[in-house]
Amino acid sequence: MGLIARARYRLAHAWQARRLGALGARSAVMRPEMIGGGEGILVGADVTIRPHARLECVRDGGFRGEIHIGDGTDAQLYLHVGAAERVTIGRKVLIAGRVYISDHDHDWPDPTMLKLVVAPVAIGDGCWLGEGSCVLKGVTLGAGCIVGANAVVTRSFPERCMLVGVPARAIKRFDPAAGAWRGCGPRGEPIDAAGGGRDAGRAGA
Repeated sequence: MGLIARARYRLAHAWQARRLGALGARSAVMRPEMIGGGEGILVGADVTIRPHARLECVRDGGFRGEIHIGDGTDAQLYLHVGAAERVTIGRKVLIAGRVYISDHDHDWPDPTMLKLVVAPVAIGDGCWLGEGSCVLKGVTLGAGCIVGANAVVTRSFPERCMLVGVPARAIKRFDPAAGAWRGCGPRGEPIDAAGGGRDAGRAGA
């Protein structure tokens, strides 16, 4: 990187850091569409968030939302993250375009009252969120999960699950001992526990 490029980077980094609670070394939030409650957004080192992101912490009405993004995470265009309590994105997470992650939604018991319903979200290290996928309130994804394009994740899954559908279900789980993906139950449970038997697990791998 030449002197001019380094100077531009330092200026951009310093300007971005003023809008956020923390911005690690060599990280960039490129031309965001919206930064809300920036003091609650903490970004680690070597993070790239590409243009048109909406990062929003709810910091009024008694809420103190926080977004934590781990080192080495990479997000494509139009990422949308909303936090009224806490959204944690782990280290080296790959996030495709137009992904939505939120720890809250709304309960609307009648037209005169809009209630925010909140439960924290945690996405483990090394996860991969496919194009257009959604991770909703109360979800914890174990490390190494893969979320297919346009899947909507409404419940938690253990590590190394492959998830598809609306609502998302597990179709495979990586077996590190075998170095291969194996069939599993819809919640990521072993095939035996799901009632399919060991042979069915091999057939579904």
